[in-house]
Amino acid sequence: MENDDLKENLIGRFLVLDGPDGCGKTIQAELLSKRFANMGIPTQTFRDPGDTIIGEKIRKLLLSPEHIAMSTRTELLLYMAARAQLWHERIVPVLRERRCVILDRWLSSTVAYQGYAGGFGVEGVIKLAMDSLDRPWPDLTIILDIDLRTMSKRLSGRPDRMEAKPRDYHKKVREGFLKLAEQREDFFVVDARRDINQVHEKVLEVIENFFSPHVSQMSLKEI
Repeated sequence: MENDDLKENLIGRFLVLDGPDGCGKTIQAELLSKRFANMGIPTQTFRDPGDTIIGEKIRKLLLSPEHIAMSTRTELLLYMAARAQLWHERIVPVLRERRCVILDRWLSSTVAYQGYAGGFGVEGVIKLAMDSLDRPWPDLTIILDIDLRTMSKRLSGRPDRMEAKPRDYHKKVREGFLKLAEQREDFFVVDARRDINQVHEKVLEVIENFFSPHVSQMSLKEI
């Protein structure tokens, strides 16, 4: 697809990069944002949870190793609260300006972590999201997939509270992401074990293919 076509098709779109800890979604979001900027695509990136005063405070609570006693249900509610604030305060204004939003994590993370690995239940997480968020699902979600060995190699330093969860938990997180991707046509899985630049090119390929001319004829979802 030509750059002009891609630029037009990405106006006001909502994209998410997600996956297990250590998958490289943060750097891929940065690379994609820079790529879009070079192509003249107005873009804004956010991280979930975070990027609001309230969201950053919730993020600190969620990830601090001091809060080891936090239950899955509490995690779920805190993530959803931060997400609701991020949507209302930051994302909606950007989408109304018809800029493209690139998000580092979203509902897919809560489905995989708290819903699947944490045992709360996938359907329960999605129901809560439907009740809490005006827009639970983005236009496109790309899951950056890595195995546990790769995750262990990439994570260094003192792990946060979520990273420090048992190996079996993280195995289930990966399974949760892959199962969700199988169920949704707007989810795609990219092998993130490769070189950073190779992963970036694959992510861009997925986006170009998804927002092909026939998709661009679809009306943008209302905010």
